[in-house]
Amino acid sequence: MNSFPVNGLSQGEIVPLFVQEMNWGEQPVRLTGFACAQLPQDAPTTSVHVIAFSGGKVLVVRDRRGIFGFPGGRLEAGETHEDALAREVYEEARAHLREGYRLFAALKVEYTAQLPGRNYPHPFTYMGVYAGMVRALEPIGHDPAGVITGRDLFTRFICEQRLPAHDLLLLREALTFLTQRRLLALHCAGDFSELLHPPIG
Repeated sequence: MNSFPVNGLSQGEIVPLFVQEMNWGEQPVRLTGFACAQLPQDAPTTSVHVIAFSGGKVLVVRDRRGIFGFPGGRLEAGETHEDALAREVYEEARAHLREGYRLFAALKVEYTAQLPGRNYPHPFTYMGVYAGMVRALEPIGHDPAGVITGRDLFTRFICEQRLPAHDLLLLREALTFLTQRRLLALHCAGDFSELLHPPIG
């Protein structure tokens, strides 16, 4: 499976990254990831997440099942994508993002089975994925949604042990995006720089 940088994409252009079938809790889904400079308009974007770096590590959160992922969540009524992202990142990780974070990818979320008692107003939705830098971290608090139970900063090695393959692809795309735009210098990326320049041999 190939991964492509988003740099140079036109506003409507998308570049496929992966297709992954999995379960979100009890809900079976098909995730189609793609690099993009603008979110598609053929279905609503219902959630936003961010891959944010701090001190050569990446910010992650742990849910109540012990699964690690990137912070973010669902939009509330009337929120912009940026407002929702800032709120979710603070609620889940007590983190503040530095100015300049940008959309670099999206996930098409298809519900491959409809569960009894659940409402499905759309056959699929989108998740926007942003890349940026952490400006500040506050002491961890209680997630109002009751989903997130912890926060951490992972090195590349720990990411490779704890994150699923599709998140690692998104991580590499985010790193490419930030370094190409000079928002993250390679010498500040810690061991993540090896994702862009893997060792020979």
